[in-house]
Amino acid sequence: MPWVRLIDSEQVAPGAAVGADVGDRELVVWRSASGRVCAMDARCPHQWSYLAAEGVVDGDELVCGAHFWRFDAEGKGTKQNLFGRRDEKASIEAFATRELDGSVEADIPE
Repeated sequence: MPWVRLIDSEQVAPGAAVGADVGDRELVVWRSASGRVCAMDARCPHQWSYLAAEGVVDGDELVCGAHFWRFDAEGKGTKQNLFGRRDEKASIEAFATRELDGSVEADIPE
């Protein structure tokens, strides 16, 4: 599938996470603290929380507010304990993104 327009760039400020649907696929679009725009499946693989509503951007990761699983821009899942140790968790499907002419676009496979 070619690049698909998801939202206007101005809708996703640094630290924000918003929902975007492509067909029947629910996505979350978020911008890291460093300004990188990211798009991934909107459902946490742990208990299916909707990350556009329950996700919080922490630096360069999206954190699920339900049980604090963390996802980087590539979709790698981890959970960090109180002492800083990170345990690997299930990953989430992430998509290549770009900003073009004031829009956020993602390369969504068919």
